[in-house]
Amino acid sequence: MEVRVRLAGAAGQGVQTAADLLGLAVTRSGRFAYGYTDAESRIRGGLNFTQMRLADRPLEGVVEDYEVLVALSKESLEAYGGREGAVVVGAENWGHPRAAPFFLTDIAAQAGAKAAAGTVGVAAVCCWLGLDQGPVAEAVAQHFAGREKLIEINRRAVAVGYEAASAWTDGAGFKLPDGDASAERLWLAGHQALSLGAVAGGVTFMAAYPMSPSTAIITNLSAWGAEAGIVTEQAEDEVAAINMVAGAAYAGARAMTATSGGGLCLMMEGVSLLGCIEAPAVIALAQRPGPATGLATRTAQGDLGLVRFAGHGFFPRIILAPQDVADNFALTAQAFDLAERFQVPVFILTDQLLQDSTATVDPFIADDLPTSRYYLTRDELEARETYGRYELTDTGVSPLAAPGVSTKLIVADSHVHDEAGHYTEDQGVADRMAQKRLAKNRTVLEAVWAPEVEGRVEGNALVLSWGSSYASLAEALDLLAEETGTRPAHLHLRWLWPLSEDMVAPLAQGATKIIAVENSVGGYLADLWRELTLRPVDALITRHDGRPLSVSELVDRLRREVAP
Repeated sequence: MEVRVRLAGAAGQGVQTAADLLGLAVTRSGRFAYGYTDAESRIRGGLNFTQMRLADRPLEGVVEDYEVLVALSKESLEAYGGREGAVVVGAENWGHPRAAPFFLTDIAAQAGAKAAAGTVGVAAVCCWLGLDQGPVAEAVAQHFAGREKLIEINRRAVAVGYEAASAWTDGAGFKLPDGDASAERLWLAGHQALSLGAVAGGVTFMAAYPMSPSTAIITNLSAWGAEAGIVTEQAEDEVAAINMVAGAAYAGARAMTATSGGGLCLMMEGVSLLGCIEAPAVIALAQRPGPATGLATRTAQGDLGLVRFAGHGFFPRIILAPQDVADNFALTAQAFDLAERFQVPVFILTDQLLQDSTATVDPFIADDLPTSRYYLTRDELEARETYGRYELTDTGVSPLAAPGVSTKLIVADSHVHDEAGHYTEDQGVADRMAQKRLAKNRTVLEAVWAPEVEGRVEGNALVLSWGSSYASLAEALDLLAEETGTRPAHLHLRWLWPLSEDMVAPLAQGATKIIAVENSVGGYLADLWRELTLRPVDALITRHDGRPLSVSELVDRLRREVAP
């Protein structure tokens, strides 16, 4: 069973706080929650909402309908109160025909602060869901930890909210099945999962310049810095940030930056520097619509082409794309190992939807994550007669050492350089160093995670996707199968680059139709597919307005594409 709730109001009214309290309480009660945020680019006012899915099973697809609207502003009621059959819980008496017979600011005033209206709305919803007050009170204590006065006010708001909601029998139809309250699950935002993945991956240095929707990553790592042994630096701009990362990586730190598309544009020369000096670094790119400032608080998948060709000249790079909130952790943790093992920049392509969505997830298991470091030890260095930072090898991966570990000299140069790292214009050396980069790219290709297809391709339609589209698309394909009795095959890519023709071309031969799904204007996945398989996609499902592709939209558009 599932209940869908929309929490709406102006920026500054506590919509996100209410969503966090609701999600945390539902998680603590043993059920599952998922929420995504639609917010305007402003600090106060405007019209924002968080859409919540509350259920007895994990659900992370984007939906647009709801059974309950918690309206903290009159504007939000006017915008969203027309949903047929939806119950309205309003901050004031705005005369809606389906409004609950109590008003949030009045109830909150009884608790000691009208600003606690959102908490009252959460309490009402939790009462109708059948949750005990205990998990809700625990959520309040956790969210407002260290602020005792706010904890007390909001706990009173929970009590009076439950009292008001329980007296209205029309809310009784939203009860969720009982959950396992002893289950140790996390209520976690995507940016928190990615930041924890960086910690698990061994990050020790981060430099970044704030840019929505990536800013929370450096904020998280700064807050955890003392405990986790991480140095963070808010650089004066993106150019400084990427060069700080290059310097830290050269010195032996596991280093990263985070930005969005406009910020990465400013980092291009620094990205080339990483490729030239073969410095292992992780770049988290939280996408939003462009060009230029675009829609600063919205979502998109428009930067795949940007990261594939970031920087000038050829050098290997790896591009990974998490598919849901929990995958932000897994892929980021692995990114640091890949970067250091192959001495390349690794891009993590996330976006506003994945960054700001929050979900109930199982605790992360770090036991199976790679723990090796790939740097030569002091003894290994001293045992070598000579050391060349860019020594030619069959794999293209040179022995890696950090400066200062031993008496061996470690040199890096942004020009074409010889094996020792010294600048040269010798034609033969230049060619050998180019061949070295090509050999390394072939070595990286051997480590690619083989693409996995859900369903049968032969004689069937094949749907392609990557990144944040996964959850909504997977749910849409299941619903389509229930409706039609057939389910298209689905190829979802988490490792996007490098790829070889041999990995995907056979899939193109057997499918009756190729459909690419991507939240972009350009259809960059379709371009990549055509490049690798020489077969253009037959249909492209995209969205251009900065909002995420929803389950219902995908069902409708897929139905038209795969109908007999």
